[in-house]
Amino acid sequence: MGLLLSKGTDKVLANEEGQEYKLEGKDIFIKGTDIELPNVYARMQFTANPDGRTIVASFKTYLNHDKFIEGKEIDTTIQTLNFDFVILETEVQSLDVALSYSAAKFIDLGYNAKIIL
Repeated sequence: MGLLLSKGTDKVLANEEGQEYKLEGKDIFIKGTDIELPNVYARMQFTANPDGRTIVASFKTYLNHDKFIEGKEIDTTIQTLNFDFVILETEVQSLDVALSYSAAKFIDLGYNAKIIL
């Protein structure tokens, strides 16, 4: 399982004080080029720490799932590929939870993210 990451859409959000701000959707480029990618496949590795509440997740990006199978990683302009999460007491450390938190984090960063096989 992994994430399909694509260019985010611009959104107007509100902070805790109710003030609105604009979150601009981010493009995805092959690093060091002007080649824009419509999407990439992000494959996750995660650690469920012994405390039962924290997860460390890291990602590698591939052009698509086939390139992942071939082991051909691609370097993109997605700057954050590592996350630390503290999950709720009602949640269990698992791949599904780690992917869910990671998808939400990528969305917060300005990308669209969908969990896929």
